[in-house]
Amino acid sequence: MHIDDAGRRRAVVGACRRRIYLFRHGSVDYVDPDGNIVPDTDSVVLNETGLAQAAEMRELFSDVQIDKALCSGLPRTRQTGETVLGHRDIPLEVNAGFLEIRQLEGEFSGDYDVVADVAFSHWRANDEEARFLGGERYSDFYSRIEQAIHSLMLDESWHNLALFAHGATNAAILGWVTGIGRSAFGVLDQAMCCLNVIDIDFGESGEILRKTVRAMNITADDPAKSNRHGGDMESLAQRISQGAQDRRSP
Repeated sequence: MHIDDAGRRRAVVGACRRRIYLFRHGSVDYVDPDGNIVPDTDSVVLNETGLAQAAEMRELFSDVQIDKALCSGLPRTRQTGETVLGHRDIPLEVNAGFLEIRQLEGEFSGDYDVVADVAFSHWRANDEEARFLGGERYSDFYSRIEQAIHSLMLDESWHNLALFAHGATNAAILGWVTGIGRSAFGVLDQAMCCLNVIDIDFGESGEILRKTVRAMNITADDPAKSNRHGGDMESLAQRISQGAQDRRSP
């Protein structure tokens, strides 16, 4: 591998090697103090922990050169992107194709199994009819993200791209890169404000030759994951269960 005169990465055989720095947004609060999922998860913003995570990631990412930056457009990805990009004079563009998997509209509570439907929902993603919190089917979501990433591959305006997205969105992209498909939703963990590094080799006609994951689930605040003992959907289920228990208590 070498860098050409234009500063672009080249594979050993000369193929153009473009890179995606794929981020998940920082920590947010999806559950209110009573243990209910907030009615509008699209509007949540980074909490204090999330702001600190993004600031730490900014320091880790400060010397990395990028020429394009995208976010899904939701406040949590926009905040994360603006913080991580820091001093860079690069516009943070919106690509709604990378929006998170959609839950049932409005408040989702009551008629669901907190273990199967929340904590381990992602492990059912290979079922064609499996839905995320009663909303979008995993199969439809995966197809949506595949379409978005394929369109991004046709965009020759970037060589090093920063993409600020969501946990399930990232899993779908990583499923496409690795070839494991929808199994990635359960298998590939994405911590809050994590970074993944993906290289893609292109042929002379723009065809994809190779896809490689260089790094995955890097976090500035807990690089060894010594404080991460489960996934975020498990934590969400735990908070919902605790809220329900508190409401039953006299």
